[in-house]
Amino acid sequence: MNRSTANPSTHLLPYGMLAVLWLVGWSLRVPILTAPPLATRIADSFGLGEAAEGALTMLPVVSVAFGAIPAAWLIARFGLRAAIVAGLLVMTAASVARGQVPSAALLFLASTVMGLGVAVFQTALPATTRVWTPTHVALGSAVYLNGMMLGELSGAGLTLPVVLPMAGGDWRFALVLWSIPILLIALLVALMRLPKDQSDAGLPGLCQEASLPRWNDLRIWQYGLLLGSSVVAFFVVNAYSGSILQTRGEYEAAEEFHFAYNAMPLMASFAVLMMPRWIGSSAPIAISALFAALGLAGFAFLDGWASWASGMVVGFAATVELILLVSLPPTIAKGVAVTRLSAGMTLIGFSIAFLLTLLGGWLADGIGWIELALAPSLIFMIAALGALGRAAQFPNYE
Repeated sequence: MNRSTANPSTHLLPYGMLAVLWLVGWSLRVPILTAPPLATRIADSFGLGEAAEGALTMLPVVSVAFGAIPAAWLIARFGLRAAIVAGLLVMTAASVARGQVPSAALLFLASTVMGLGVAVFQTALPATTRVWTPTHVALGSAVYLNGMMLGELSGAGLTLPVVLPMAGGDWRFALVLWSIPILLIALLVALMRLPKDQSDAGLPGLCQEASLPRWNDLRIWQYGLLLGSSVVAFFVVNAYSGSILQTRGEYEAAEEFHFAYNAMPLMASFAVLMMPRWIGSSAPIAISALFAALGLAGFAFLDGWASWASGMVVGFAATVELILLVSLPPTIAKGVAVTRLSAGMTLIGFSIAFLLTLLGGWLADGIGWIELALAPSLIFMIAALGALGRAAQFPNYE
């Protein structure tokens, strides 16, 4: 681990920067997670079928994956602050546009552009923690990811009971209301004063070519595979738990299960926030990856309370693994290498999660056994344990 992250207690906490990082992290998932609660209303407005309704929630995730590489180039070209502000503005404008477009085709286009906006400032954040909180990199990573997890819970949990009634039941206006705090956050980032040593000039080697991932770099693939394991673990349960519970005759527990499951990331983020020394170590990632795999197996093959509890294990363990992996680039790399590693990991990890989730759905539909939807993800998660290696600490990355 880099020495600047090893002994943060010798430096005063940069409370202002940590607060801004938390707010930006909060905005990462709010527009994406407002879509599932509103999906039925949006589908009715545009006459979408079930497949199109599902695609509507998947498109931003795919855009985040494939937008990571151009995002790395943009960050190198324009700098971290500009990338964060631009990403926030593009994401917000596209999110609001989803409610103003006249056709389903433009709805999908707006959702795609929204995901690309997310990709820009999501890719910028790991490098930002090293520049804005150079003596507390691990803590900075844990803070913005804690904000992201609370943003997920806000978008998924507050849209229907709070924001939609404020919008008079109009889902289009609900999207507008959600845009207001995000625009204020973008304004805050644009106007805040940064010390000279916390500007983009602190990124050595900042150039467009050097910022792009090297696909012959085995470590990008190693960390990308591990990231894919954590993302798919959480995503596949969210995608198929409703159908699985309904098939088992347990659908009356679906609402409570989904709320508890989507609260697990917030609990996991607080756990990592309390233990920032986990970041950069391989053992916590290995343990959380193993528990996520065991939990997914339990959710697939058990039923009743045992299955539901196993699902909670997946939600908690997979999120711990995700936070530790997303926090890895600024911990083991410096300068432009942070963006290069983060972009490569994001593309590999999110692409794997998307493809495995689709493959599971096709298998379940073809064979008629809904639990089979979890099988490709479970097999991959077990196989990905081999990518951990034997080192107690992840070596520095250049």
